[in-house]
Amino acid sequence: MGDFTTQLNELKTLLSSCASINSKSEKSSLYSTLLQLQEHSTTDPLLLQSLADSSHLLLSVMANDISHDDEEIGSQALKCMGFMIYHPSIVIGISGNDADMVLSSLQKVILSTRIKSVCNLGVWCISVQQLNPLFLNAHIDSLVRAIVHALDNPSGSLSTTFEAMQAVMKLETQVNEKMRDASNLWGPPIYRRLVSADKRERDMSERCLQKIKSLICPPPADLSKVVIVDVKRKLLPAMEELLKQGMKIQAMQAWGWYTRLIGSYAIKNRHLINQLLKIPEQTFPDSDPQVKIASQIAWEALIDALVILPTQESTTNIATQQTYEDNNAIFETNRLNKSIKLIMTPLIGVMSSKCDSSVHLSCLNTWNYLLHKLDTLVNHPLVIKSVLEPMLEVVFRVGPDGKNIWSWKFCLDIIDSYALATQIDDGKHYSIKWMPWNLGQFDYFVKMVDIFVSNGEVGCDAALKIFRSSLRSVQLNLSRSSVPFSEVMSCINTVINCLKKISESGIGQTFLDFIEIATEELQPSTLGSPLYKMKLDTKYSEKMNEMNEDENMVSPVVYFIVLYFHDVINSNSDALKMSRYVTFLLRSYDSYDILHTLTCLLYKFLIPNCLNYWIVIASCLKDYIDGKSEHDDNWDLVVSRFLAYPFVFFSLGSQKNLDCVQIVQPWKSIYMPTKCCDSLFPVFDRFLEDYSKIDPTENTRGGYEFLSFCGDAIICVLEHILKSSKDVGDHKRLHCTKTMQCAARYLSLSYTEAKSNPQILDTTSRVFSTLARVVESFHFDEDIIPFVEIISDPLLQWLSDSEQHHEKTIYQLHELWITTLKCLQISWPPINFNSTFLKLQATLLETTLDHPNSSVSNPTIAFWNSTYGQLVKLDYPQNLLPVLYKLSRNGKINLSKKRYSRTDAAVNLPQKHKVTTTLNRCVKRVELMDDHVNGSGSNGPKRKKLELTEHQKEVRRAQQGRSKDCEGRGPGVRTYTSVDFSQENQDESQEESQDVRNVEVISEMLKKR
Repeated sequence: MGDFTTQLNELKTLLSSCASINSKSEKSSLYSTLLQLQEHSTTDPLLLQSLADSSHLLLSVMANDISHDDEEIGSQALKCMGFMIYHPSIVIGISGNDADMVLSSLQKVILSTRIKSVCNLGVWCISVQQLNPLFLNAHIDSLVRAIVHALDNPSGSLSTTFEAMQAVMKLETQVNEKMRDASNLWGPPIYRRLVSADKRERDMSERCLQKIKSLICPPPADLSKVVIVDVKRKLLPAMEELLKQGMKIQAMQAWGWYTRLIGSYAIKNRHLINQLLKIPEQTFPDSDPQVKIASQIAWEALIDALVILPTQESTTNIATQQTYEDNNAIFETNRLNKSIKLIMTPLIGVMSSKCDSSVHLSCLNTWNYLLHKLDTLVNHPLVIKSVLEPMLEVVFRVGPDGKNIWSWKFCLDIIDSYALATQIDDGKHYSIKWMPWNLGQFDYFVKMVDIFVSNGEVGCDAALKIFRSSLRSVQLNLSRSSVPFSEVMSCINTVINCLKKISESGIGQTFLDFIEIATEELQPSTLGSPLYKMKLDTKYSEKMNEMNEDENMVSPVVYFIVLYFHDVINSNSDALKMSRYVTFLLRSYDSYDILHTLTCLLYKFLIPNCLNYWIVIASCLKDYIDGKSEHDDNWDLVVSRFLAYPFVFFSLGSQKNLDCVQIVQPWKSIYMPTKCCDSLFPVFDRFLEDYSKIDPTENTRGGYEFLSFCGDAIICVLEHILKSSKDVGDHKRLHCTKTMQCAARYLSLSYTEAKSNPQILDTTSRVFSTLARVVESFHFDEDIIPFVEIISDPLLQWLSDSEQHHEKTIYQLHELWITTLKCLQISWPPINFNSTFLKLQATLLETTLDHPNSSVSNPTIAFWNSTYGQLVKLDYPQNLLPVLYKLSRNGKINLSKKRYSRTDAAVNLPQKHKVTTTLNRCVKRVELMDDHVNGSGSNGPKRKKLELTEHQKEVRRAQQGRSKDCEGRGPGVRTYTSVDFSQENQDESQEESQDVRNVEVISEMLKKR
């Protein structure tokens, strides 16, 4: 022969010719060749196509030859036919007539042959065929008959039985409904073998039933009736016999199938079911874990038999209210509750006993199957009470120990899906059609949370999970407009009571997680509503008088904060954790209520750690204020009370080594956007008063850190004044005055503190610097004069200290003094530097005029000469006399001038005067030198009269004034300096004599002291 196609053509011719001569040996050889060609066709498309084209001829020959008396010919022909009706490329070309021919010949040969191998191959052909289901429908009865014959074949061949079961599984996929209708015919030969003594028969029967389970479960009525009869007659005794032989697992496997196949008829045959229940009664208590597991798996069959609901016929997985109501009616009328109790009894017993974890998991799987089978009826209160709650309570009360951890997690998934009303989609659980529950069921989840909390860390994790899931469903209920007010209040009370109970369980910081979950899951519209208020317990409301004026009635969120803060105090909570919570509160709820509550709680707990919590809250508040555009008076008031806390804390403080930077930065950030000066001034005063009473050497309240913080706070207030410098009015001036008073008090205290804690000087230098900038902003005498009055005493302390070596402080102190002197000179209206004002400045001038540091003394001397030194008449304070005496003798300062008038000049014409100007004096004297009137001379030498220039006359007028006030001061004092360099110095000796006369006056005053 040539190629395969040529061989096939020759083969077809030979098979056609052999059909009439009936040559056994030749036919056998030809079929053997055809089998080889069929094998080659799987890799040769042309040959496969030739086989498909020749299918009619070949199948016709095969249909005749499969019934041949010769076993070899029949077998070979069946093998070739099996290939032809199996391969898709060939099957697609088989016509309906050819299919009828093939199926008829197969049915005939199976029923008629006495040859075991031929029968076996005939059934095999049915199990592998892939003919059109429409062709099979027409022959279903004959096919079923042939299969039943093969199942119980006369030769007792297990291989034939096996092939028959394979044929059943094949037809189940092709003609499902027809096979289901005929299940009472082919089913018994299969399920009866479950109690066979032969293990091979039991195993193949079990595998087949598992494959076709969806076909026969729930069972058709005809099949159930046959099973009931078989169980009564043969199968029940057979199972009992298996038990006696110790084959308990096999007995329970058979029991499960028989119970399942009885189906809904179990309810009508309770006597039979009671008889059947005696089998698992012997296996459930067995000590062998495998027997127990087999019993629980078989128990699912009882669930299938007793739990039959109309909705299970629906293909949808979505639970609806209508299906729930329909099943609810069934539950109430058909005694389903009794069946459920029957099913649950042994399951609870297994979970309550000490068994292997595998046994418990198997039991839970059976219980999960029951929940699945109950469909929407699983939401019925009686089902929850009789099926869900008992099992969960048994598992969770044992706790998540080593052996129970898997059961714990399994049940946790179940209750979590119930809480969320969702299905579990993890492949490990049967789906359960949970429906949204009402608020009345929330108590159950609270109960479970309580059980979880009592089981350590793993239990707390479970409690948090269920608490969050249940609160999500609670919020869904609360969002409905139809929910009554009473139910909302009841639910909120339940949440709060739950939290209070958890807080007493001693779980530490984990309790804070519960409050955070409650705050996050329940909406602000509920927790922050003024409608839902409740009274704080006494232990929480103590020392909280400022919390609420309405008899401690607070909103839910405030109650949460109170619980949270109490636990924070007791557990030393992590700052980051608290920060996240406070930030969430400020952004989600009324920020005033939140800050007011937190502030009240801080004042309630004036203990060391509270200052750290203040820092945490302040940081959160800082971030919140940055994004807040407007502030009202109430907000500023509560902020000021919050800012006052660190100072109030000082009175009881026991905290040492405080890092003031942690307080100062958020304090400043919070203060600047608000308007709370009025409220803080009394706080500063009280703090500074308390601090002044402490001996620095015995300070145990944080040392200079608190004082340093106060200095930074005062700087912050001063900075605020500078930024609002455009604002004017008495109210602003009052703020400024009060701030200066606080600054003055701080400077006095810091001067004392610096002796023992030089570190305070860093803050003090910043205070001096800021004060200098504030003074620079003063333009009116009503601003600068009160400042001088307030700041004189502390400035005197600092300026009098010659031992101070902190360069930055010294520099800023001197800058402040110089700035103050300049401001005094340029303020408007001009200040009247008279004896009264000199008395105000006397102590400072006493120190600064003759200060050892020239950067202080020189500006002060210049200030004196341009102000007091320009006056004609001045009363010197006693304390200034020594300094003035010293400086005037050295020629550094001007003292008050003698008053001259034109009348005096006329009367005293014989006197000699001259104008003398010196470079090293800030004074100018005019001395008139004249001969006798009308040219009369004197005995001494004649001197030419010195004529004053116009410029000198103008300077003189400016110095002495045209219209002098009561003190001899004229308007020219503020316009020109007292030094004129337009004339050369003349006769220094005359000038010195005038100085002597002025010093003599001071000497006389010193004698009178």
